[in-house]
Amino acid sequence: MSQRAVAGLVSAMLAGEYLLTHQPVAFDALGRLIDGQHRLAAVVQSGVTVQMWVIIGADPDTFGVVDTGLARRPAQFLRVKHSTNIHGALGMLRFAEACRANDGQVPDSFQFAMDVKPCLDMLSDWPEVQDYAQASDRIFRACRIPPAPLLAVLAQAARGSHPERLGTFVQRLKDGAELPSNSPVLALRRRGMEHRSGMRAFKDRVAMYGVTVKAWNAHARSASISCLKFTFHDADESELFPARKGSTGVKERMPEVI
Repeated sequence: MSQRAVAGLVSAMLAGEYLLTHQPVAFDALGRLIDGQHRLAAVVQSGVTVQMWVIIGADPDTFGVVDTGLARRPAQFLRVKHSTNIHGALGMLRFAEACRANDGQVPDSFQFAMDVKPCLDMLSDWPEVQDYAQASDRIFRACRIPPAPLLAVLAQAARGSHPERLGTFVQRLKDGAELPSNSPVLALRRRGMEHRSGMRAFKDRVAMYGVTVKAWNAHARSASISCLKFTFHDADESELFPARKGSTGVKERMPEVI
């Protein structure tokens, strides 16, 4: 059993987003479960009642061919350009909401991946991610800043208090031109250049989102920045962005996009 799959289903059930589909829970003639263990485990863990079709007396020989096809990802359903980056950004936006609901505290874990329906619903709520998807992709090609956290920050900034500053922020991230040494844009570009291993770990995604928010907020305020960092856990040299000089090494609250 995949606990990750169960956790995703639990979240959907608790949020009222689980829908009745054509795919049944199936038992063979001896009463053995051959399809649906993750859905049933999620019902147990969530305590939520949901509707499912149930097949009884299924051929036990079909067990070996159930769910062996290619899994469909939410990005495949978006049918827009840069769908993978947009899907990642929507997960980051959900993460930002979770931090706000937790008084800025970063949760100890978070499921960034989204099922198809909540992904499509959130895309409808955040059309800005499509507006800046191409720009975030070009910035990634220019200086390796991961598109998902950047795109999530740009979408929020478009609704923030300084949308007029977005144009210069995006352009300077692309070309790196005319940037003084204390520029937050330059600091973020440098972080992108240092960041080449992907965002596989939870702490890497948190740190990258945190420094991107800080860079935008400083740019929006026309403020200088001498050190761009985000400390997720106690100082650890193995972290993507370890605590640097002047840091207490304690876990930070996630700043909000202004």
